[in-house]
Amino acid sequence: MWDLPIGKGRKVDVKNGFLNAFVGGWQTGAIWTVQTGFPQTITIGGSDRSGAGGLFDRPNATGISAYVDSPTPSRWYNPAAFALQPAGTFGNTGRNTAIGPGIFALDFSAHKEFQMPYSERHALQFRFEGFNILNHPVWSSPNGNTQSTGFGTVTGTSIAMRQLQMALKYIF
Repeated sequence: MWDLPIGKGRKVDVKNGFLNAFVGGWQTGAIWTVQTGFPQTITIGGSDRSGAGGLFDRPNATGISAYVDSPTPSRWYNPAAFALQPAGTFGNTGRNTAIGPGIFALDFSAHKEFQMPYSERHALQFRFEGFNILNHPVWSSPNGNTQSTGFGTVTGTSIAMRQLQMALKYIF
């Protein structure tokens, strides 16, 4: 939390007591999250082509990059990067070899306590909180099943779009 330098006796000094009650004494805070995507295992959708009974078979990597140049929710992975492995084999694509979408989000808060004129122990607290205030979509992991018609597509978000909250609380 940061105390804003506005108010009586601060860098931006507000001499008027009435005005200072509203513009002075605010505190703000922010959390900025920038993170790469989570690892994802590409599968063939629970088929047992190896015959081992584990249903953990994976496709073969073709040597083509799994990533497209400009990923979109409708096409995050390149389907040409994977091929169905021959029957009786496990496939050579490793575990957690693909990386899903990253996170870019900014959360912000501001609050102020207004002291009650009749008691020093009583105050009214105003609080504003905004989550993902830039309203930047944080996509969830794409469909990693190469045998699905929706392979490589993102169908949702990991965190909610912008959420704003305001609260007024009496403190005693």
